[in-house]
Amino acid sequence: MPTPSPSPPLATTMPTSPDSSSISNRINLATRQQHTELNRLIVQRLPLALPPYQPSPLLFSKGIVPFARIFILFEIEWDLLVRHAQRLDPADLSHDAEVRRWLASLRPEGLARSERLKNDLRHLRDIAGSKICNAPSVGEAWVKEIRARTRQNPEVLVAFAWVFYMATFAGGRWIRRQLAHRGADFWTGQSGGTGNLEKGEESALLHLPGFTFLSFPGHDDGEDLKTAFKARLAEGDTLLTESEKEEILDVSRQIFDKCIGLVNDLDRMVWRAQIFNRVLPALGLVSILLVYLAMRYSLR
Repeated sequence: MPTPSPSPPLATTMPTSPDSSSISNRINLATRQQHTELNRLIVQRLPLALPPYQPSPLLFSKGIVPFARIFILFEIEWDLLVRHAQRLDPADLSHDAEVRRWLASLRPEGLARSERLKNDLRHLRDIAGSKICNAPSVGEAWVKEIRARTRQNPEVLVAFAWVFYMATFAGGRWIRRQLAHRGADFWTGQSGGTGNLEKGEESALLHLPGFTFLSFPGHDDGEDLKTAFKARLAEGDTLLTESEKEEILDVSRQIFDKCIGLVNDLDRMVWRAQIFNRVLPALGLVSILLVYLAMRYSLR
């Protein structure tokens, strides 16, 4: 087993505030058990996808692909909502219109991750090969359900935003350090050596291609975006109805269930590959032995 790295503290990943009725804290409380389980799975499995256990980022890439699909799915839906909100009649002061306008302004510019994820996956495919797409499937039925749900109840985008963006800022910082610690050679496929790095060079490792989706441009590294997002999210505490908040909580639980299921799916894929790689050579030896015995028997 790998030497365990310090795990991301739960309190950092799931922030709390004195107002337990806020949307963010209600999501945290509703998903605490699932979050703890997902945190455990990631901490245990991430080292096994990296050196010295893996010669290339292939296994890491397979783990990222389904989560990238979820990011891209909900960010496409969000972009569609923004365009719809821009066409709303300014005189329309209905609750639905107000919610859509609020959602359209909720995500600060620079927070979206899709483009960075696409660039990372293109780079990882160049380094690790096209087999990175042989990854656990999100499931077309689930995709259709989420797409329909976000269009009927757009407030559920809050669930995706809180779960995935806050994970990027909290546990994502810890994951990024673990990835950078493996050095540039692993992520670029070029042998250049990363020993005795200067402080600036160590910082550069945090922004290597392959996991740039965990970083943000600028000196604040996204902390300014996180602050702005939280401030805008707090406006929803008074805007949203209780029914809409319950819808957000329900989707938040579904998201964690899906993430846990994807990690378990990857476990099964790896296990099957290991069995195949062990059994196939043995079958080959048995076949050779049988052919040899048959030839000896026929020559008698």
